[in-house]
Amino acid sequence: MWTRYKRLLLIGIMIIMLLSSCNPFSHQETQNKELTVLTVEFNSGAPIPKLYITATDVETGKVVEDAVGSEEGEATFSKLIEGRKYVMAATTLENSTKNDGYTTIENFTYDATKPYYRLETHFSRDEQELDVPVVMQNPELPHGCEITSLTAVLNYYGLDVTKLEMADNYLPKQTISIVDGQRFGPNPAQAFAGNPRDKAHGMYVFAAPIVKAAEAVIADKQADLRVTNKSGASQDEILQLVREGVPVVTWVTLDLSEPKRNLDKGWIYEGETVPHEAYMNLHAVVLTGHLGDKVVVMDPLKGFVTYNVDQFFKSYEDLGEQAVAVHK
Repeated sequence: MWTRYKRLLLIGIMIIMLLSSCNPFSHQETQNKELTVLTVEFNSGAPIPKLYITATDVETGKVVEDAVGSEEGEATFSKLIEGRKYVMAATTLENSTKNDGYTTIENFTYDATKPYYRLETHFSRDEQELDVPVVMQNPELPHGCEITSLTAVLNYYGLDVTKLEMADNYLPKQTISIVDGQRFGPNPAQAFAGNPRDKAHGMYVFAAPIVKAAEAVIADKQADLRVTNKSGASQDEILQLVREGVPVVTWVTLDLSEPKRNLDKGWIYEGETVPHEAYMNLHAVVLTGHLGDKVVVMDPLKGFVTYNVDQFFKSYEDLGEQAVAVHK
């Protein structure tokens, strides 16, 4: 009887030990889910690199983890606990020791199902990124990404011109006509097909007509600028321009997706007899910075966006390597 009792007692103790060991394990598992914090500029959404970020437990008042952001403005936290409230604070490394500068502070409840947290700050973007202003194409120019991107670059150099002035007065345009069910229009390498104001029928344009638009407005405004068609330039050549302070209008697809073509939406180019497929997700952005393995662009649909540098230039290549640079 006593032997049986000892056996049951030992089994009970083992069960209790197993159950008690489960709680720390699951607790550790909850803690160790990583959270990526992205520090961005409040107005533009551009990433701010190398800020010093702390996570302070609201209940205890203790800093549970700190980190320095990467060149892309990203920092990883792995000690936060699901459901707990934290104060996320971001400042410069210099201010973290001197405490005489600006600090961004936000209250935050950690949700392990959301592994990404965007912390908006009032810090300015790093000097290695060009301070190209955000110019949005909508609502007036639903198909005006190319001319809007050029406008942003011209504004960057101090040229007082609007996207509508550029679209209406300087962009080479030609209508698309329909004859016996067949669409006819310009080669996008020579003129914009349709009108960028026309949501239903406007299409797109390639680099050469954007160069002409830039040359025309530079001449009219007597600006001390020059424009270069950089189509066909390599990834290294374009990134070198950005490092030298030259923003580059670059053709890619929307969200860097695979190019989508549609023959029904295509048209016969002037002087030709065979219809060309139309790109359905063509887009143009301004390349403004290069941070590690990321590029920063001013997207006329979204504002400042970061992309993987290799994916960005693959999309550039997929659309025929179209690019335009404006220089001093």
